[in-house]
Amino acid sequence: MNKMNLKNYWISKFIIVLSIFFFNSANADIKLKSSQQVSNFLNQIKNIASEKNQLKKAKMSNQLLKLIDLEFMSKVTVGKQWKTVTNKEKNIFKTNLFNKFIQFIDLHLEDFKEINFKEKSIKLRGQKLVYVNGSIDTKKIKNLDITWKLSSKENKILDVEIEKISLIKTQRLEMKELLKKNKNNFSQFIKIYFKN
Repeated sequence: MNKMNLKNYWISKFIIVLSIFFFNSANADIKLKSSQQVSNFLNQIKNIASEKNQLKKAKMSNQLLKLIDLEFMSKVTVGKQWKTVTNKEKNIFKTNLFNKFIQFIDLHLEDFKEINFKEKSIKLRGQKLVYVNGSIDTKKIKNLDITWKLSSKENKILDVEIEKISLIKTQRLEMKELLKKNKNNFSQFIKIYFKN
């Protein structure tokens, strides 16, 4: 091997090593951000559960909203029909879906005050998804298996899987029949589904 070929050989090897290093660093950064996002989310829930002032609680809820991808959740929950829904109806649906989640927190205030997450692993799923696996302890429930699914690009929560049961899939199954019945009237579907 002459000097020029030898030089090119080592340059190409060096580039490969650098590429691997930067790829691994980028992956580690994505994992760290996802882990922090889950912690932020749970801290916000704890704060909401502990806050008695309704105005402060509303502000905290808005902060919580920034951590989740409500557009994705709504789209996947509703399915194909989401494409035919007006922007106004989409906004009403997203607002109701988020309010339903806040109502769930309100129903379990005492339990959520003591919520703790033990992280077990973080896995990249392709180029778009990050799974943060672990378990949750609350005042009443111990060692509940949970997987947080986040987008690697936006670093927002897309879905939560508790004991291998997906929140989005459960929501979708709940809505399925009602969506079929109100196929041509999404506003009516919203009223019926979110009436309680």
